[in-house]
Amino acid sequence: MKLTILGCYAPYAPKEGACSGYLVQSDNLNIMLDCGHGSFAQLQKHINFRDLDALVVTHFHPDHYADIHAIRHAIAGALRIGTRKDPLVVYLPSIPAYPYNEINEWQDVFSIIPLEEAQLKDNNLGNLILNFFPTVHSLPTFGVIIRKNQTKFTYTSDTAWDNSIVQAASGSKLILAEASLLNADIAYTKKGHLTAKQAGLLGQKAQASRLILTHFWPEYNLNQLRIEAEVGFEGKVELAEMGKSYLIQ
Repeated sequence: MKLTILGCYAPYAPKEGACSGYLVQSDNLNIMLDCGHGSFAQLQKHINFRDLDALVVTHFHPDHYADIHAIRHAIAGALRIGTRKDPLVVYLPSIPAYPYNEINEWQDVFSIIPLEEAQLKDNNLGNLILNFFPTVHSLPTFGVIIRKNQTKFTYTSDTAWDNSIVQAASGSKLILAEASLLNADIAYTKKGHLTAKQAGLLGQKAQASRLILTHFWPEYNLNQLRIEAEVGFEGKVELAEMGKSYLIQ
Protein backbone atom coordinates (compact mmCIF):
# COMPACT_ATOMS: atom_id res chain seq x y z
CA MET A 1 0.00 0.00 0.00
CA LYS A 2 1.00 3.62 -0.51
CA LEU A 3 -0.18 6.67 1.44
CA THR A 4 -0.01 10.16 -0.11
CA ILE A 5 -0.70 13.33 1.84
CA LEU A 6 -3.19 15.58 0.05
CA GLY A 7 -3.83 17.88 3.01
CA CYS A 8 -2.68 17.91 6.64
CA TYR A 9 -3.88 21.19 8.17
CA ALA A 10 -6.79 22.17 10.41
CA PRO A 11 -9.09 23.98 10.82
CA TYR A 12 -7.81 26.03 7.87
CA ALA A 13 -4.89 25.70 5.50
CA PRO A 14 -1.93 28.00 4.86
CA LYS A 15 -1.46 29.36 1.35
CA GLU A 16 0.53 26.35 0.15
CA GLY A 17 -1.54 23.73 1.95
CA ALA A 18 -4.88 21.96 2.21
CA CYS A 19 -6.98 20.51 5.00
CA SER A 20 -7.33 16.82 5.81
CA GLY A 21 -7.17 14.55 2.78
CA TYR A 22 -5.19 11.36 2.15
CA LEU A 23 -4.86 8.97 -0.77
CA VAL A 24 -4.33 5.25 -0.12
CA GLN A 25 -3.39 3.16 -3.14
CA SER A 26 -2.92 -0.56 -3.69
CA ASP A 27 -2.31 -1.91 -7.18
CA ASN A 28 -4.99 -0.11 -9.25
CA LEU A 29 -7.18 0.79 -6.27
CA ASN A 30 -7.54 4.43 -5.12
CA ILE A 31 -9.19 5.40 -1.82
CA MET A 32 -9.48 8.98 -0.55
CA LEU A 33 -9.66 9.42 3.22
CA ASP A 34 -11.40 12.70 4.05
CA CYS A 35 -11.77 15.63 1.68
CA GLY A 36 -11.17 18.88 3.54
CA HIS A 37 -10.70 22.30 1.96
CA GLY A 38 -8.41 22.12 -1.10
CA SER A 39 -7.73 18.38 -0.92
CA PHE A 40 -9.58 17.49 -4.14
CA ALA A 41 -7.35 19.79 -6.18
CA GLN A 42 -4.32 18.10 -4.58
CA LEU A 43 -5.74 14.65 -5.41
CA GLN A 44 -5.67 15.51 -9.09
CA LYS A 45 -1.90 16.02 -8.94
CA HIS A 46 -1.59 12.29 -8.27
CA ILE A 47 -4.47 10.53 -10.05
CA ASN A 48 -7.23 11.18 -12.54
CA PHE A 49 -10.25 11.75 -10.28
CA ARG A 50 -12.26 9.47 -12.58
CA ASP A 51 -10.13 6.60 -11.23
CA LEU A 52 -11.15 7.18 -7.61
CA ASP A 53 -12.75 4.01 -6.24
CA ALA A 54 -13.96 5.14 -2.83
CA LEU A 55 -14.15 8.12 -0.51
CA VAL A 56 -14.28 7.90 3.29
CA VAL A 57 -15.60 10.93 5.18
CA THR A 58 -14.74 10.34 8.83
CA HIS A 59 -16.95 13.14 10.18
CA PHE A 60 -18.76 16.30 9.19
CA HIS A 61 -16.39 19.05 10.24
CA PRO A 62 -15.61 21.19 7.16
CA ASP A 63 -11.86 20.62 7.35
CA HIS A 64 -12.63 16.93 6.70
CA TYR A 65 -15.45 17.04 4.15
CA ALA A 66 -15.84 20.50 2.54
CA ASP A 67 -14.60 19.31 -0.88
CA ILE A 68 -17.33 16.68 -1.19
CA HIS A 69 -19.32 19.26 -3.19
CA ALA A 70 -16.49 19.59 -5.72
CA ILE A 71 -16.15 15.81 -5.89
CA ARG A 72 -19.90 15.46 -6.48
CA HIS A 73 -19.83 17.80 -9.46
CA ALA A 74 -16.69 16.23 -10.92
CA ILE A 75 -18.05 12.67 -10.70
CA ALA A 76 -21.48 13.76 -12.01
CA GLY A 77 -19.87 15.35 -15.05
CA ALA A 78 -17.74 12.28 -15.73
CA LEU A 79 -20.79 10.01 -15.51
CA ARG A 80 -22.76 12.29 -17.80
CA ILE A 81 -20.18 12.36 -20.59
CA GLY A 82 -19.20 8.72 -20.19
CA THR A 83 -15.63 9.07 -18.88
CA ARG A 84 -16.68 7.20 -15.73
CA LYS A 85 -19.11 4.26 -15.59
CA ASP A 86 -20.13 3.84 -11.96
CA PRO A 87 -21.10 6.07 -9.02
CA LEU A 88 -18.43 6.67 -6.39
CA VAL A 89 -18.58 4.54 -3.26
CA VAL A 90 -18.78 6.92 -0.29
CA TYR A 91 -18.56 5.89 3.37
CA LEU A 92 -19.77 8.57 5.79
CA PRO A 93 -21.58 8.95 9.12
CA SER A 94 -25.35 9.26 9.11
CA ILE A 95 -25.23 11.74 12.00
CA PRO A 96 -25.79 14.69 12.10
CA ALA A 97 -28.85 14.31 9.87
CA TYR A 98 -27.71 17.37 7.97
CA PRO A 99 -25.50 17.19 5.92
CA TYR A 100 -26.00 13.41 5.63
CA ASN A 101 -29.52 13.79 4.25
CA GLU A 102 -28.34 16.28 1.63
CA ILE A 103 -25.52 14.04 0.44
CA ASN A 104 -27.73 10.94 0.51
CA GLU A 105 -29.92 12.60 -2.15
CA TRP A 106 -27.03 12.44 -4.63
CA GLN A 107 -27.65 8.74 -5.34
CA ASP A 108 -27.06 9.25 -9.04
CA VAL A 109 -23.45 10.18 -8.25
CA PHE A 110 -22.62 8.44 -4.95
CA SER A 111 -23.23 4.93 -3.64
CA ILE A 112 -23.64 5.78 0.06
CA ILE A 113 -22.63 3.42 2.87
CA PRO A 114 -23.28 4.70 6.43
CA LEU A 115 -20.27 4.18 8.68
CA GLU A 116 -22.52 3.07 11.52
CA GLU A 117 -23.33 0.00 9.40
CA ALA A 118 -19.88 -0.44 7.91
CA GLN A 119 -18.18 -0.55 11.34
CA LEU A 120 -19.92 -3.84 12.13
CA LYS A 121 -18.18 -5.85 9.43
CA ASP A 122 -15.19 -6.26 7.14
CA ASN A 123 -15.60 -4.12 4.04
CA ASN A 124 -13.85 -5.65 1.04
CA LEU A 125 -12.59 -3.30 -1.63
CA GLY A 126 -10.40 -4.95 -4.22
CA ASN A 127 -7.51 -6.59 -2.37
CA LEU A 128 -8.05 -4.43 0.73
CA ILE A 129 -10.21 -4.82 3.83
CA LEU A 130 -11.58 -1.64 5.43
CA ASN A 131 -12.71 -1.46 9.05
CA PHE A 132 -14.00 1.52 10.99
CA PHE A 133 -14.07 2.37 14.69
CA PRO A 134 -15.69 5.23 16.65
CA THR A 135 -13.43 7.90 18.11
CA VAL A 136 -13.92 10.48 20.88
CA HIS A 137 -14.72 13.78 19.21
CA SER A 138 -17.28 16.59 19.28
CA LEU A 139 -19.21 15.04 16.36
CA PRO A 140 -19.73 11.34 15.57
CA THR A 141 -16.36 10.39 14.08
CA PHE A 142 -14.76 7.19 12.83
CA GLY A 143 -11.16 6.11 12.53
CA VAL A 144 -10.14 3.92 9.60
CA ILE A 145 -8.20 0.66 9.44
CA ILE A 146 -7.03 -0.67 6.08
CA ARG A 147 -5.50 -4.12 5.76
CA LYS A 148 -3.69 -5.82 2.93
CA ASN A 149 -2.74 -9.37 3.83
CA GLN A 150 -0.86 -9.01 7.14
CA THR A 151 -0.15 -5.29 6.75
CA LYS A 152 -2.30 -2.93 8.80
CA PHE A 153 -2.64 0.85 8.44
CA THR A 154 -4.62 3.01 10.89
CA TYR A 155 -5.85 6.58 10.47
CA THR A 156 -7.16 8.06 13.72
CA SER A 157 -9.08 10.97 12.21
CA ASP A 158 -9.94 13.41 15.04
CA THR A 159 -10.01 11.98 18.54
CA ALA A 160 -9.28 12.59 22.17
CA TRP A 161 -7.28 10.00 24.11
CA ASP A 162 -9.15 6.77 24.75
CA ASN A 163 -7.86 3.26 25.40
CA SER A 164 -10.20 1.89 22.74
CA ILE A 165 -8.20 3.80 20.11
CA VAL A 166 -5.06 2.00 21.26
CA GLN A 167 -6.82 -1.32 20.88
CA ALA A 168 -8.10 -0.45 17.41
CA ALA A 169 -4.65 0.63 16.19
CA SER A 170 -2.77 -2.25 17.80
CA GLY A 171 -0.25 -3.92 15.53
CA SER A 172 -0.30 -1.27 12.82
CA LYS A 173 2.68 -0.97 10.52
CA LEU A 174 1.84 2.72 10.18
CA ILE A 175 -0.40 5.01 12.22
CA LEU A 176 -1.47 8.35 10.75
CA ALA A 177 -2.38 10.19 13.94
CA GLU A 178 -3.83 13.58 14.55
CA ALA A 179 -1.49 15.78 16.61
CA SER A 180 -3.55 18.92 16.91
CA LEU A 181 -2.00 20.28 20.08
CA LEU A 182 1.24 21.02 21.84
CA ASN A 183 1.42 19.73 25.39
CA ALA A 184 1.17 23.34 26.64
CA ASP A 185 -2.34 23.41 25.14
CA ILE A 186 -3.48 20.10 26.62
CA ALA A 187 -6.60 21.77 28.07
CA TYR A 188 -8.04 21.85 24.54
CA THR A 189 -8.03 18.06 24.31
CA LYS A 190 -11.52 18.21 25.83
CA LYS A 191 -12.68 19.35 22.39
CA GLY A 192 -11.74 15.90 21.10
CA HIS A 193 -8.11 16.11 20.02
CA LEU A 194 -4.70 14.62 20.80
CA THR A 195 -1.52 16.37 21.80
CA ALA A 196 1.57 15.34 19.87
CA LYS A 197 2.86 13.63 23.03
CA GLN A 198 -0.37 11.61 23.26
CA ALA A 199 -0.04 10.67 19.59
CA GLY A 200 3.43 9.35 20.38
CA LEU A 201 2.07 7.39 23.33
CA LEU A 202 -0.65 5.95 21.08
CA GLY A 203 1.99 4.73 18.64
CA GLN A 204 4.01 3.18 21.46
CA LYS A 205 1.10 1.42 23.18
CA ALA A 206 -0.22 0.15 19.86
CA GLN A 207 3.28 -1.18 19.05
CA ALA A 208 3.25 0.55 15.69
CA SER A 209 6.28 0.39 13.43
CA ARG A 210 5.93 3.99 12.21
CA LEU A 211 4.06 7.11 13.25
CA ILE A 212 3.09 10.02 11.02
CA LEU A 213 1.64 13.13 12.64
CA THR A 214 -1.04 15.20 10.89
CA HIS A 215 -3.92 17.68 11.44
CA PHE A 216 -1.66 20.66 12.10
CA TRP A 217 -2.69 24.10 13.25
CA PRO A 218 -0.78 26.32 10.80
CA GLU A 219 0.52 28.63 13.56
CA TYR A 220 2.44 25.86 15.33
CA ASN A 221 6.14 25.05 14.96
CA LEU A 222 5.76 21.58 13.50
CA ASN A 223 9.20 20.46 14.62
CA GLN A 224 8.10 21.08 18.19
CA LEU A 225 5.17 18.73 17.63
CA ARG A 226 7.57 16.08 16.33
CA ILE A 227 9.88 16.51 19.33
CA GLU A 228 6.99 16.13 21.77
CA ALA A 229 5.73 12.99 20.00
CA GLU A 230 9.20 11.45 20.17
CA VAL A 231 9.01 11.55 23.98
CA GLY A 232 6.35 8.84 23.94
CA PHE A 233 7.30 6.85 20.84
CA GLU A 234 10.47 4.82 20.48
CA GLY A 235 10.15 4.39 16.72
CA LYS A 236 10.44 6.92 13.92
CA VAL A 237 8.16 9.96 14.10
CA GLU A 238 7.47 11.78 10.83
CA LEU A 239 5.50 14.90 9.99
CA ALA A 240 2.87 14.63 7.27
CA GLU A 241 4.11 16.63 4.31
CA MET A 242 1.97 17.92 1.46
CA GLY A 243 2.39 15.74 -1.63
CA LYS A 244 4.70 13.23 0.02
CA SER A 245 4.08 9.50 -0.34
CA TYR A 246 4.88 6.76 2.17
CA LEU A 247 5.01 3.01 1.57
CA ILE A 248 3.09 0.90 4.06
CA GLN A 249 4.77 -2.49 4.31
